Amino acid sequence: MRAMHDDGQLGREFGRRSMGARLALVAAIVALVGGFALGRTFDAAPKASTAPLVTPAQIAAAAANAGAGGHSHGTVADRGFAQLENGVQHTHTFEQPVDPLSRALLTHQLTLARQVAEQYPTLADAERAGLRRAGPFSPGLGTHLISFGSVAYSAGKSVMNDDQIRHPLAWIYDGTKPDSPIAGLFYMASVLKPGGFAGTNDAWHYHQNICITRAPGGGVDAPLGADHDATKAQCDAVHGALIKNTGPLLHVWVLPGYDDSQGVFAHLNPAITCNDGTYHTVDITKVGTRTSACRDGTE
Repeated sequence: MRAMHDDGQLGREFGRRSMGARLALVAAIVALVGGFALGRTFDAAPKASTAPLVTPAQIAAAAANAGAGGHSHGTVADRGFAQLENGVQHTHTFEQPVDPLSRALLTHQLTLARQVAEQYPTLADAERAGLRRAGPFSPGLGTHLISFGSVAYSAGKSVMNDDQIRHPLAWIYDGTKPDSPIAGLFYMASVLKPGGFAGTNDAWHYHQNICITRAPGGGVDAPLGADHDATKAQCDAVHGALIKNTGPLLHVWVLPGYDDSQGVFAHLNPAITCNDGTYHTVDITKVGTRTSACRDGTE
């Protein structure tokens, strides 16, 4: 994951494409982006850890230590959260002031987004509606089920309208089982600087140099990871297609019990953990076709 202002290459690459080519690009890759940095599989059994969720203070301390050449695992007891995506989004500041008119619109948008999310309360509901898995379950990200028909409703330069909010790219689930619950939504944009949600707190991100392969059932896998630049040679070796960049993407955490301490639009959500209560993942480039990236071995 990279912040939208970090790389001019994205603008050049994305800007050279026609609108149709952009949407085709995002449609092809979007299916993998959501679920490939973190996650936990849902299980009826209680989690082994009852420690509190990682806090913003812990994240900041871990990121500062990592920046000084240290290892965050020994700095704070964040159970591996600071290692996800190498702390890229940990430098973002969420919850900027919002003027009254924008706040009223944002309240409407988020209320509508929650209603949209609740259309498919479980992973099985989403699959029955024709949505397909994109990548494995990952701590902090969950499992993304893609609605390819939503590409036509991508966010543009203007603030998103109700139809666009009603058509997220994906529904996000806390697990891989049929009864895994809905946790959030995932949106895409067709322009570099989308209007998105009202206010200035929607932190859009993108991925680049991702190798994607077709998954059973019509989904998509990213066997080389979504946050580690893949080379063409590496992608060819797994018979995949190399996507240079995804365009802007956004997570929206609007479900009770999945409030994000980093903000409703944060990329990572500490409320989504592995079954053992941690955020520890296997080497992301070795996940392959697994449905979970969690190190604890649960699926």
